[in-house]
Amino acid sequence: MTKSDLIYALHKVGVYDFLDRGRDYKELVKAARRPSFSQFGEDLFLRDYFDSRQGLYIEVGGNHPFSLSNTYLLYRMGWHGLVVEPIARLCDKHKRFRPRDIQVNAAIGSGAGDLQFYELIPSVLSTCEPVEARKMISTGTAKLLREYSVPVTTVSELYRKYLAPHPILLLSVDTEGHDMAVLHGIDWDEIRPEIVICEANDDAKRSEVSQFLAGYGYEITRILGCNLLFKLG
Repeated sequence: MTKSDLIYALHKVGVYDFLDRGRDYKELVKAARRPSFSQFGEDLFLRDYFDSRQGLYIEVGGNHPFSLSNTYLLYRMGWHGLVVEPIARLCDKHKRFRPRDIQVNAAIGSGAGDLQFYELIPSVLSTCEPVEARKMISTGTAKLLREYSVPVTTVSELYRKYLAPHPILLLSVDTEGHDMAVLHGIDWDEIRPEIVICEANDDAKRSEVSQFLAGYGYEITRILGCNLLFKLG
């Protein structure tokens, strides 16, 4: 039995959330000694770039509140912001472990509505993109846990509702193939983060994201793993 199969079985018998909560508290104790929480050191770059400044972030695709998180180190440094996560149990974790943040249980796109969401194991690969989901399932990279409809809004709508008129210093986007839809749903005249982090898993996506953000004055300042880090020029 693979790890994904075990997690799937635990979900189906209804004990996964109980076991997972205990693991979270255990990992949080260990986290006190960790210098970094992101996948490729993105948070260390952000720490050094912003130095002693504090500010607001928007994180689209929050997933876990501190595991593989681009913003948790900043949160520990006194920052706060808006975290958007379509998986309800993960959104609840954010409420539990990051109470200063505003959490929204939804997906983000280019406009309001609803989308079919594919919750996968591991959860970090979950996506609104059916082609991406099918590819990961067919290659054995992920296992489908459940499929359901989720409400969709835009970054700009949430900004106006919760954070305007305060400036946003950081935008982090990680939505497994849905990232361009997220970027298209932003009024870039209204929201001008200093740093934008966006996942891009292949050359075509890197080119598409880079060209789009260049049109709004952003240039690549770092490439860390699959994540592109852009700085406002």
